[in-house]
Amino acid sequence: MAQKVQIIIKSCDRRVLELEQVKNWFIANGYKISKNHYSVDKTADIIILTTCGVTQLHEDFTFEMLERIKAGKKPGAQIILGGCVPEINPERVAEEFGGPTFSPKSYEKLDRIFDMPSKLDEFERPNLYKMEGLYRSDVGNTLSAVKYVTSLSPRAIMRGLRLRATNRKTFYIQIHEGCSMGCTYCAIQKAIGPLRNSKPIETVIAEFREGLANGYKHFRLIGDCAGSYGLDIKTDLGKLLTAISEIEEKFTLELTDINPVFLKIIFEPVKTLCRQKRLSNLYIPIQSGNDRVLGLMHRRYDIEETKRMLLELKEAAPKDFRIGTSVIVGFPSESDEELKDTVDFCNLMAFDWIYCHGFSPRPGTPAADLPDQYTEDEVMQRVESFKAAIADPDSVVLDFK
Repeated sequence: MAQKVQIIIKSCDRRVLELEQVKNWFIANGYKISKNHYSVDKTADIIILTTCGVTQLHEDFTFEMLERIKAGKKPGAQIILGGCVPEINPERVAEEFGGPTFSPKSYEKLDRIFDMPSKLDEFERPNLYKMEGLYRSDVGNTLSAVKYVTSLSPRAIMRGLRLRATNRKTFYIQIHEGCSMGCTYCAIQKAIGPLRNSKPIETVIAEFREGLANGYKHFRLIGDCAGSYGLDIKTDLGKLLTAISEIEEKFTLELTDINPVFLKIIFEPVKTLCRQKRLSNLYIPIQSGNDRVLGLMHRRYDIEETKRMLLELKEAAPKDFRIGTSVIVGFPSESDEELKDTVDFCNLMAFDWIYCHGFSPRPGTPAADLPDQYTEDEVMQRVESFKAAIADPDSVVLDFK
C-alpha cells in the first residue's frame, strides 16, 4: 500500500508553488497526499510541516504545531520540518525537534531524505495551487474552524472568501527566488538566500500566454522581493510589466511584495496597467511612514516621493483597484511622532488592508542589536494605538509577538 504524506503549509504564499512541486514529486513516486487540512492526519506515514519565522510569534507557532503533530500522529510516523525556521533558529530546531529539515534554499535535501527514483528538480514548478483549510493552534477540526471563522469581523470574512474565490481562478507565475535587500529587521533572507533564478522576460510571457490559452484571466506574479526581479539577469520588473501590458487579450494582474525602492523603476508601466484597468491588486510594504525609521530599517526610499507616486497610481487605477501594505510598529527608538507619521501615511492612502507587525528582534539581524528596544508589552501598546488611530480599523490585520 502506498505511503501517505500530509503537508501542513504554514509558510507564506511565496512558497506555495514550490510546495505544489513537492506534492507532484511525491505523487509521481507513488505516495498519496493527505486531504486532511484541519487536524493531524492519524493515518499519515509522513507529516511535513512548513514554517514561517518572520516574527517570534510565527516561530513559536512552529513549535506549538510540532507538539500537536507529535501528540496526534500515528506511532512511527515521520515528521519533517521545512520552511524558514530551520535556517533562522537552527539551535532551537535542534533542541526541540532534532529531526530532518529543509528550507526554501535547500529543497534538494528532500532527495537525500527519501532517495526516490524521480528527483525533485525533474518536476516543473506549477502555476496553480489549491488554497487549503485553516490550520491554527486553536483550530483542531472542522467544527472549531467554523467557530474561528464566525469570530471574525464581516470584513475579515469577506477578505478570506475573496481570497479563496480568486485563488481558484488565478494563474500564478513565480518570476524569481531569493532577496538581497538586507533590511535590518529581516531574518527571512537567511532562509531563502540571495536574489537568483529570475526567469527571462520571454519565459514569463510564454507562461502568461499559456495561462490565457487555458482560459485564465487573472494572474499573479510571485517573488520573494518581486520588485527586484531581473537584476540578476540584467533586466528589471519595469521591462517585464511593459511586455505584459502589450499583450492584447483581456486579463487582470496582481503585483505583490514590491519594495517601494523599486517604485521608480515600475512606475510608468504600472500606471499604464492601471489606465488599462488591468492592475487589480498592488501589495507594497512601506513598513514605516518616517524617513529616519526607514533609514534604520535599511529601506532606501523617500517616503514623500513614495506617497506622491502611490497617490498618482490610485488616481489612474479603476474603482475596484485594491492596494495593501505592511507596517512594523515598535521598531527600536521609534518615537510617538514617528509612529504618527505611519498612521498618517496609511490614512492618507486608505489602504484596503494593512498587515501590522509588532517588532520582534529576530536572531542574527542588525535590528536585534539596536539601542532603545521596546519591551513586548510596550510594542503591544503601540500596536493597539496604531490600530485605534487607523480610520478603518477593520483593514488592519494584527501580527505581534
